[in-house]
Amino acid sequence: MKKFFTENTELKLITLVLSLILWFIVTLKGQSEVIMELPIEYKNIPKGVEITKTSAKFINVSIKGQERIVKNLLPKDINVFVDLSKVKQGETMFYFTKDNIKMPPSITLARFNPTNIIVRTEEVFTMMLPIKPVIKGEPKHGFTVSEITSTPEEISATGSRQALNKLEYIETEPVYVKDADATFDKTVRLALKDRTLSYENDIVKIKITITADKTTGAKK
Repeated sequence: MKKFFTENTELKLITLVLSLILWFIVTLKGQSEVIMELPIEYKNIPKGVEITKTSAKFINVSIKGQERIVKNLLPKDINVFVDLSKVKQGETMFYFTKDNIKMPPSITLARFNPTNIIVRTEEVFTMMLPIKPVIKGEPKHGFTVSEITSTPEEISATGSRQALNKLEYIETEPVYVKDADATFDKTVRLALKDRTLSYENDIVKIKITITADKTTGAKK
């Protein structure tokens, strides 16, 4: 046994080095690196808090692994998230680490960009806003729109104080009365222009009362 370690030492060392080189070649063969653009997810958002702005919506993640595995990866296989459980109102900077990126153990994270993100959060408020029906067109000659009602008349909107303070009412999508000569109901959606707000519902029923214009003597 002693001779095995003492004889032909130089030859055995060369053999060992060659074996290691061969191992690296075999291991690295078929390796591939790709960059994926992934959406940033937010977890554990405190109750009564809303995200109003972020410095980035996506992160570029560079991953390495066997070409066969990397080639078959889908964006849903890798999750990038930010934990907001301890976030405070205002702007907060979060630094990404490997712990923020969950992926299969068969691949390796090489790098990512950006390395941090700024998240702005605000306290959430709720406000009742009146509904304003939007009417387009003109009734049939000799008739007029005498009354417009909405059911419900107002709706609950939830969001940041800043966003809510910009609104006096919520408009509906247009209701067309062209050539109408009789009262009718129409179910329409609300024209929700500010997507940072949430609403209890987005559909209302509009009643358009059409009456004869006495000044023209029209008859229904």
